[in-house]
Amino acid sequence: MQPHIQRTEDFAVKFGRDPSMGLEVQRAFPFIYTFVNHSDDPWVKSAGGLANLNCIGPVIPAGSSKQINVILDADYNYKLLAIRYSVYAHDQSIGYYWYDVQQTTISGGMEDETDWPGDALWKYVGVTLSFQGSGSNILYGGTDTGALGGARVPLQLDTIQGFEYGFLVTRTPYLLPRQGVMVFEFTNNKRVDVVVAAAIYGMKIRV
Repeated sequence: MQPHIQRTEDFAVKFGRDPSMGLEVQRAFPFIYTFVNHSDDPWVKSAGGLANLNCIGPVIPAGSSKQINVILDADYNYKLLAIRYSVYAHDQSIGYYWYDVQQTTISGGMEDETDWPGDALWKYVGVTLSFQGSGSNILYGGTDTGALGGARVPLQLDTIQGFEYGFLVTRTPYLLPRQGVMVFEFTNNKRVDVVVAAAIYGMKIRV
């Protein structure tokens, strides 16, 4: 019986794959990932408070950190372009809010953000984004290796976000492989629990 010999090309990037694996015959098309896959949506109609927002992202307790992984699909490589973050909190007296409204009086509706005084909640949240696949790489945030004990230095969201009513975000172009894992670690510096959501903009590409 002849021993099985694994061919070198089995470990290489596959070129010229059947375009029917993706969207018809297109080689690239826009695609957005979020923190919650639609098939795993945990939303419950009767839930209240921040539990009612678990369909968009994780709850980050006050003064602590939490990690969330986004596993990319197996059909195409993914060209990451930019990530837009949103941060929400809940108060029994005023409901859901995304601006710091502590010790303020709100008049008007939620449609106009000028009725919401204070800073956007994402100014209190930091993030470290890394990628895990055949290797590991930090896209932004991370650890200060020169500091005593390797202090964590997450990137504050207000350095990469624009206004809430615009699309202005820092572009982070990076080609990710199929079934790669994007690892987000959020740090909440606010004295209240918050929910973090994200729209991960990019394109699926067949090489």
